[in-house]
Amino acid sequence: MNTRAMAAAILLRIRDHGAYSNVLLPRATHGLSDRDRSFVYRLVTDALRQQRTSDALIAAATNRSVSELDPEVSAVLQVAVAELLGDDPDAAYATVNESVEAVRDLGFGRAAGLVNGVLRRMTRDGLPELPANRARSLSVPEWVLGRITQDHGRALAGALLAGLRASAPGVGIRVARRSEPPAGAIAVDGIEGAYRLDRAPERSRNLVIMDGASVAVARAVAARAGERILDMAAAPGGKTIALWDEAEGRASLVAMDSHQRRLAGARDRLVDYGANPWWVVGDGTRAPFPGKSFDAILLDAPCTGLGTLRRRPEIAMRLKVKALENLAAQQRDMLREAWRLVRPGGRVVYSVCTLFAAETVEVVGDYGAAAPPGLPGLAWGGGLLLAPHLTGTDGMFVSVIRKD
Repeated sequence: MNTRAMAAAILLRIRDHGAYSNVLLPRATHGLSDRDRSFVYRLVTDALRQQRTSDALIAAATNRSVSELDPEVSAVLQVAVAELLGDDPDAAYATVNESVEAVRDLGFGRAAGLVNGVLRRMTRDGLPELPANRARSLSVPEWVLGRITQDHGRALAGALLAGLRASAPGVGIRVARRSEPPAGAIAVDGIEGAYRLDRAPERSRNLVIMDGASVAVARAVAARAGERILDMAAAPGGKTIALWDEAEGRASLVAMDSHQRRLAGARDRLVDYGANPWWVVGDGTRAPFPGKSFDAILLDAPCTGLGTLRRRPEIAMRLKVKALENLAAQQRDMLREAWRLVRPGGRVVYSVCTLFAAETVEVVGDYGAAAPPGLPGLAWGGGLLLAPHLTGTDGMFVSVIRKD
């Protein structure tokens, strides 16, 4: 199977079967050379980022919607058209020939003529002209662009979504306190302990793969030795490690999550980092603790994940209005519970890796919330907005609520 056939097969599992690119790609490309792995990664993620535009181009070239084509055939064409949309004109010949072989490798040789004809026409005559469509050019559904524009204004909405549609520049890491970053690491401005590397680092107890926005969330908690701290939705455990490290292992830290299997995975992960919190399976809307139990609570709430598009571009086309509404209701319930659990004089840090007002400023609006001090970003409605064009990180909202 050639690399474009592999990319199309991976794309198909993400597009039609609910797989996540950041989980599937490492597994599916295991054993490839570094060069081939990097190439397959680029083909798949570019196809996901350009899906709306490539679908429109394929429809214009074939007079059929993508849904009318065999799934394997449409996946090959999506990978190829996304490649043609790139800035490497010398790749066109290989794109056409290898895509024809790819559709044969996937068992659809009868479509080889269609793939060959469509791609040769595009390389000879240029890509079909499409009517202007801002949501399509940003590769998000119309309702997402409309809601983000309503929440942030036209100019900022465009900058936010354009930044999220670009690929992440390298791998984000958090370096432990009193540890040196690995060679080649580039510091993320304004976020202590956050760095970027060109590629995934060797395993080490002194660093965790973690985007700078998540590092900022842990910094906002300002965990201290001797405090009783609750990580309210702890899995997969990255922020729990950061809280343990910030308190130098001398806080009474409880890591809770409603998903037993994910919590068990986080526990196994933290053993490797020398972290040893209390582990509790519990519902964040009805936590198994008496009121006023904690000095600090981190509520990194379940959300739509819009802010992670740089690393999981498929999320954009999976977003649904109903899911946004349901998550916003859950977030309100969880914050209400966190407020019950924090003692007077304590603090709740609320964070979500999304940019919708319904999941951010509207959730914290009744609590006297404020942006955490000492971190970069844009102050927004009782919190701080981080984003690729603002902070070089994923999109994130973080807010500090103090209980007087």
